[in-house]
Amino acid sequence: MKVHLLSFILILLLHFNTKAQSSNKIENIATIEIINDENVSIEGDTISLNNIHKKVIEIFSSVTRQAESFSSLTLIVNQTVSENTIENIKYQIRSTPVQFINLQRTTINTYDWIEVTQNVLDQYNALISYWSSLDAESRYYRASDLEFVESVALNMTMDQRIRNEKLLGYLPFVKAEPKFPDLFMLETLPNKTYIFVREKDTLDKDTAFKEFKNNSYRLKRRIIDEEDMVIIDILKD
Repeated sequence: MKVHLLSFILILLLHFNTKAQSSNKIENIATIEIINDENVSIEGDTISLNNIHKKVIEIFSSVTRQAESFSSLTLIVNQTVSENTIENIKYQIRSTPVQFINLQRTTINTYDWIEVTQNVLDQYNALISYWSSLDAESRYYRASDLEFVESVALNMTMDQRIRNEKLLGYLPFVKAEPKFPDLFMLETLPNKTYIFVREKDTLDKDTAFKEFKNNSYRLKRRIIDEEDMVIIDILKD
Protein backbone atom coordinates (compact mmCIF):
# COMPACT_ATOMS: atom_id res chain seq x y z
CA MET A 1 0.00 0.00 0.00
CA LYS A 2 1.33 3.38 -0.93
CA VAL A 3 1.00 6.70 0.83
CA HIS A 4 1.24 9.92 -1.13
CA LEU A 5 1.07 13.60 -0.22
CA LEU A 6 -1.76 15.71 -1.57
CA SER A 7 -1.17 19.43 -1.33
CA PHE A 8 -4.10 21.80 -1.23
CA ILE A 9 -3.56 25.57 -1.31
CA LEU A 10 -6.41 26.92 0.72
CA ILE A 11 -8.05 29.87 -0.92
CA LEU A 12 -8.56 31.43 2.47
CA LEU A 13 -7.97 35.14 2.66
CA LEU A 14 -8.08 35.28 6.41
CA HIS A 15 -8.04 39.04 6.78
CA PHE A 16 -8.50 40.22 3.20
CA ASN A 17 -11.46 40.59 0.88
CA THR A 18 -9.35 40.99 -2.25
CA LYS A 19 -7.38 38.33 -4.10
CA ALA A 20 -3.61 38.26 -4.19
CA GLN A 21 -2.28 39.60 -7.45
CA SER A 22 0.41 37.77 -9.37
CA SER A 23 2.96 40.45 -8.40
CA ASN A 24 2.56 39.68 -4.68
CA LYS A 25 4.81 37.04 -3.23
CA ILE A 26 3.50 34.47 -0.73
CA GLU A 27 6.06 33.80 2.00
CA ASN A 28 5.84 30.69 4.16
CA ILE A 29 6.77 31.79 7.69
CA ALA A 30 6.55 28.37 9.39
CA THR A 31 5.59 24.72 9.03
CA ILE A 32 3.21 23.10 11.51
CA GLU A 33 3.13 19.31 11.66
CA ILE A 34 -0.01 18.03 13.37
CA ILE A 35 1.25 15.04 15.33
CA ASN A 36 -2.06 13.95 16.84
CA ASP A 37 -5.23 15.44 18.32
CA GLU A 38 -3.33 16.93 21.25
CA ASN A 39 0.07 18.12 20.02
CA VAL A 40 1.72 19.80 17.06
CA SER A 41 5.30 20.47 16.07
CA ILE A 42 6.16 24.00 14.94
CA GLU A 43 9.66 24.51 13.61
CA GLY A 44 10.90 21.66 15.79
CA ASP A 45 9.09 22.69 18.99
CA THR A 46 6.31 20.40 20.25
CA ILE A 47 3.40 22.33 21.77
CA SER A 48 -0.21 21.65 22.73
CA LEU A 49 -3.11 22.62 20.48
CA ASN A 50 -4.18 25.41 22.83
CA ASN A 51 -0.87 27.22 22.38
CA ILE A 52 -0.85 27.39 18.58
CA HIS A 53 -2.25 30.93 18.40
CA LYS A 54 0.38 32.30 20.77
CA LYS A 55 3.22 30.50 18.97
CA VAL A 56 2.12 31.68 15.52
CA ILE A 57 1.95 35.28 16.75
CA GLU A 58 5.50 34.98 18.14
CA ILE A 59 6.80 33.59 14.84
CA PHE A 60 4.97 36.19 12.76
CA SER A 61 6.43 39.02 14.87
CA SER A 62 9.97 37.65 14.61
CA VAL A 63 10.05 37.09 10.83
CA THR A 64 11.27 39.79 8.47
CA ARG A 65 8.96 39.89 5.47
CA GLN A 66 9.23 41.65 2.14
CA ALA A 67 7.00 44.61 1.50
CA GLU A 68 3.65 43.81 -0.17
CA SER A 69 4.13 40.08 0.43
CA PHE A 70 1.51 37.75 1.90
CA SER A 71 2.32 35.49 4.85
CA SER A 72 1.53 31.77 4.73
CA LEU A 73 1.67 28.79 7.08
CA THR A 74 2.11 25.18 5.97
CA LEU A 75 0.09 22.53 7.82
CA ILE A 76 1.15 18.90 7.46
CA VAL A 77 -1.60 16.49 8.55
CA ASN A 78 -1.35 12.73 8.86
CA GLN A 79 -4.31 10.47 8.17
CA THR A 80 -5.21 9.81 11.83
CA VAL A 81 -5.80 13.44 12.83
CA SER A 82 -9.49 14.26 13.27
CA GLU A 83 -11.28 16.91 11.24
CA ASN A 84 -12.27 18.68 14.46
CA THR A 85 -8.59 19.14 15.32
CA ILE A 86 -7.84 20.54 11.86
CA GLU A 87 -10.74 22.99 12.14
CA ASN A 88 -9.56 24.02 15.63
CA ILE A 89 -6.11 24.86 14.26
CA LYS A 90 -7.57 26.78 11.30
CA TYR A 91 -9.73 28.77 13.72
CA GLN A 92 -6.70 29.76 15.79
CA ILE A 93 -4.73 30.79 12.71
CA ARG A 94 -7.63 32.92 11.44
CA SER A 95 -7.18 35.19 14.48
CA THR A 96 -3.53 35.90 13.59
CA PRO A 97 -2.13 38.16 10.85
CA VAL A 98 -1.32 35.09 8.70
CA GLN A 99 -3.21 35.33 5.41
CA PHE A 100 -2.90 31.92 3.73
CA ILE A 101 -2.75 28.29 4.81
CA ASN A 102 -1.08 25.61 2.72
CA LEU A 103 -2.64 22.34 3.89
CA GLN A 104 -0.80 19.13 3.04
CA ARG A 105 -2.43 15.80 3.80
CA THR A 106 -0.77 12.41 3.85
CA THR A 107 -3.49 10.34 2.24
CA ILE A 108 -3.68 6.63 1.65
CA ASN A 109 -4.20 5.82 -2.03
CA THR A 110 -7.61 4.36 -2.75
CA TYR A 111 -8.05 1.44 -5.08
CA ASP A 112 -10.75 -1.11 -5.85
CA TRP A 113 -8.84 -3.32 -3.44
CA ILE A 114 -7.07 -2.02 -0.37
CA GLU A 115 -5.23 -3.78 2.44
CA VAL A 116 -7.20 -2.88 5.56
CA THR A 117 -4.49 -2.38 8.17
CA GLN A 118 -4.92 -0.68 11.56
CA ASN A 119 -3.69 2.63 10.11
CA VAL A 120 -6.35 2.37 7.42
CA LEU A 121 -9.00 1.62 10.03
CA ASP A 122 -7.87 4.58 12.15
CA GLN A 123 -8.43 6.92 9.22
CA TYR A 124 -11.74 5.24 8.36
CA ASN A 125 -13.00 5.57 11.95
CA ALA A 126 -11.89 9.20 12.19
CA LEU A 127 -13.82 10.15 9.05
CA ILE A 128 -16.98 8.28 10.07
CA SER A 129 -16.88 9.80 13.57
CA TYR A 130 -16.39 13.30 12.19
CA TRP A 131 -19.26 13.03 9.70
CA SER A 132 -21.49 11.61 12.44
CA SER A 133 -20.83 14.66 14.63
CA LEU A 134 -22.17 17.07 12.00
CA ASP A 135 -25.73 17.99 11.17
CA ALA A 136 -26.85 17.44 7.57
CA GLU A 137 -26.43 21.08 6.54
CA SER A 138 -22.81 21.14 7.74
CA ARG A 139 -21.80 17.82 6.22
CA TYR A 140 -19.44 18.36 3.27
CA TYR A 141 -17.30 15.64 1.70
CA ARG A 142 -13.98 15.42 -0.11
CA ALA A 143 -14.22 13.11 -3.11
CA SER A 144 -11.01 11.34 -2.04
CA ASP A 145 -12.44 10.70 1.46
CA LEU A 146 -15.61 9.16 0.04
CA GLU A 147 -13.61 6.92 -2.30
CA PHE A 148 -11.37 5.87 0.58
CA VAL A 149 -14.22 5.00 2.94
CA GLU A 150 -16.08 3.09 0.22
CA SER A 151 -12.95 1.10 -0.61
CA VAL A 152 -12.32 0.24 3.05
CA ALA A 153 -15.95 -0.75 3.62
CA LEU A 154 -15.83 -3.12 0.66
CA ASN A 155 -12.63 -4.81 1.83
CA MET A 156 -13.09 -5.13 5.60
CA THR A 157 -13.46 -8.56 7.12
CA MET A 158 -16.60 -9.39 9.10
CA ASP A 159 -14.63 -9.05 12.34
CA GLN A 160 -13.39 -5.61 11.29
CA ARG A 161 -16.95 -4.55 10.43
CA ILE A 162 -18.11 -5.53 13.91
CA ARG A 163 -15.25 -3.85 15.79
CA ASN A 164 -15.13 -0.54 13.92
CA GLU A 165 -17.43 2.37 13.08
CA LYS A 166 -20.55 1.42 11.15
CA LEU A 167 -20.89 2.69 7.59
CA LEU A 168 -23.26 5.65 7.50
CA GLY A 169 -26.44 5.08 5.51
CA TYR A 170 -26.58 8.65 4.18
CA LEU A 171 -23.17 8.69 2.48
CA PRO A 172 -23.53 9.51 -1.25
CA PHE A 173 -22.21 6.16 -2.47
CA VAL A 174 -24.67 4.33 -0.18
CA LYS A 175 -27.74 6.43 -0.86
CA ALA A 176 -28.13 8.95 -3.67
CA GLU A 177 -28.44 12.54 -2.53
CA PRO A 178 -32.01 13.88 -2.56
CA LYS A 179 -33.65 14.98 -5.77
CA PHE A 180 -35.52 18.30 -5.87
CA PRO A 181 -38.01 19.51 -8.51
CA ASP A 182 -37.95 22.82 -10.39
CA LEU A 183 -34.58 24.55 -10.26
CA PHE A 184 -36.24 27.99 -10.25
CA MET A 185 -37.51 27.29 -6.72
CA LEU A 186 -33.95 26.92 -5.36
CA GLU A 187 -33.06 29.67 -2.91
CA THR A 188 -29.33 30.34 -2.87
CA LEU A 189 -27.74 31.77 0.27
CA PRO A 190 -25.18 34.61 0.12
CA ASN A 191 -22.81 32.89 2.56
CA LYS A 192 -22.47 29.74 0.43
CA THR A 193 -20.61 29.03 -2.80
CA TYR A 194 -22.58 27.28 -5.53
CA ILE A 195 -21.44 25.39 -8.62
CA PHE A 196 -24.09 24.60 -11.26
CA VAL A 197 -23.40 21.48 -13.31
CA ARG A 198 -25.32 20.02 -16.24
CA GLU A 199 -24.00 16.74 -17.72
CA LYS A 200 -20.49 17.56 -16.45
CA ASP A 201 -20.57 21.07 -17.93
CA THR A 202 -20.25 23.95 -15.45
CA LEU A 203 -22.77 26.74 -15.94
CA ASP A 204 -23.04 30.22 -14.49
CA LYS A 205 -26.04 30.78 -12.25
CA ASP A 206 -27.97 33.00 -14.68
CA THR A 207 -27.66 30.51 -17.54
CA ALA A 208 -28.68 27.62 -15.31
CA PHE A 209 -31.82 29.36 -14.08
CA LYS A 210 -32.73 30.62 -17.55
CA GLU A 211 -32.28 27.43 -19.57
CA PHE A 212 -33.12 24.77 -16.98
CA LYS A 213 -35.51 26.49 -14.60
CA ASN A 214 -38.02 23.61 -14.70
CA ASN A 215 -35.47 20.82 -14.40
CA SER A 216 -35.02 18.77 -11.25
CA TYR A 217 -31.63 18.67 -9.54
CA ARG A 218 -29.56 17.01 -6.85
CA LEU A 219 -27.84 19.10 -4.19
CA LYS A 220 -24.37 17.81 -3.32
CA ARG A 221 -22.14 19.23 -0.59
CA ARG A 222 -18.46 18.81 -1.39
CA ILE A 223 -15.07 20.15 -0.29
CA ILE A 224 -13.09 21.34 -3.31
CA ASP A 225 -9.62 22.85 -2.83
CA GLU A 226 -10.46 22.91 0.90
CA GLU A 227 -13.51 25.12 0.38
CA ASP A 228 -17.09 24.10 1.09
CA MET A 229 -19.03 24.05 -2.17
CA VAL A 230 -22.69 23.34 -2.91
CA ILE A 231 -22.91 21.53 -6.23
CA ILE A 232 -26.25 21.82 -8.02
CA ASP A 233 -26.34 18.83 -10.36
CA ILE A 234 -29.06 19.64 -12.91
CA LEU A 235 -30.75 16.46 -14.09
CA LYS A 236 -31.95 15.51 -17.52
CA ASP A 237 -35.73 15.28 -17.07
